[in-house]
Amino acid sequence: MKIKTIFWICISLIFLQGLPLFLSILSPEFKLILVSEAFGGNPSEDAIVIFNTFTLVVGLLVIGIIFLILGTMKFTDLNTLRKMSFLFFVLFGFFALPDLINFLRGEPTAPLPVIILGLITMGLFYYGSKKGTI
Repeated sequence: MKIKTIFWICISLIFLQGLPLFLSILSPEFKLILVSEAFGGNPSEDAIVIFNTFTLVVGLLVIGIIFLILGTMKFTDLNTLRKMSFLFFVLFGFFALPDLINFLRGEPTAPLPVIILGLITMGLFYYGSKKGTI
């Protein structure tokens, strides 16, 4: 599979993973649903401030990573693209690890579809680093 096609698929999956964060920034009702799932039925004011900061930082980080992948697609050398794909695999491994650990512990975490999308994204980046073509 072409490595740039893999990157476009991963960009789409990353955007879908960040969608709950973007929605919580734009919709107070959706934010309240996510906050109550994470902090219980009556979250404190401090919990809401922490959640607002978290969604802003991680949401902007997701947008930054998307632009980083878009910039990487300007490279034309297959070896460079494969190395970048492997680095994205490592980055997303660390991005997905906290959710995966918390899910296995039974602690509050991202919704299961978001975790699955993260693992699929990691797999695609790894595949691109090994078998991606131009």
